[in-house]
Amino acid sequence: MAGGRDFGMRAALATAVTSVFGPRAWVRREPWAFVLGVTGGLAAMVLAAQVRIPVLGTDVPMTLQSFGVLLVGFALRPPQAVTAALLYLSCGVAGLGVFAAGSTGLFGPTGGYLVGFVAASWLVSRLTPRGRSQPVSFVRLLAAGAAGMVVILAFGVAGRVPALGGDVGLAIQTGLLPFVGKSVVELLLAVSLVTSLRGMRRAFPGTVPMNRFGGFRS
Repeated sequence: MAGGRDFGMRAALATAVTSVFGPRAWVRREPWAFVLGVTGGLAAMVLAAQVRIPVLGTDVPMTLQSFGVLLVGFALRPPQAVTAALLYLSCGVAGLGVFAAGSTGLFGPTGGYLVGFVAASWLVSRLTPRGRSQPVSFVRLLAAGAAGMVVILAFGVAGRVPALGGDVGLAIQTGLLPFVGKSVVELLLAVSLVTSLRGMRRAFPGTVPMNRFGGFRS
């Protein structure tokens, strides 16, 4: 009886993990693809953070980090996307200078956005259609990306509230409102880029083998 219960618990755990992160057989089958995908995702996030434009009236700068997170979520499967985001945060905490210039880091007033990158990378990846049974469309990608953007902004505002003495209104004024338009532009650019790559892959098979690294199939 004890053995049966243990087997049932292991099966339930495996089902839960699969429901969150997706099937893992491809990771065991092609570990090199997993590593390359994570490395590419980390590089995208680091490069996106190097674009920094100060915003009047707030200490939160405009960067392309959300754009990078969306691309990571679209292109990689959940385990890869989350791993890339966690590595990005780990490199920043270790002082490797991967965060945007002038960033106060994970424990500063903009740290909520950084935590949001991890949650958003998983959510976007999980919602992105993959495989022939889930055809990719502009609308479905737009919905996945929009959900990710909402998560990033929500985490960012929530992280600012304690730093601003619990002033929720000020946190929204300085951490959300100045970035709504920018977030919409980033979302549209990311979705347009991904759909363009999908079209290129259909027109020139083999030129964009995203499925080998965990991405969607066209």
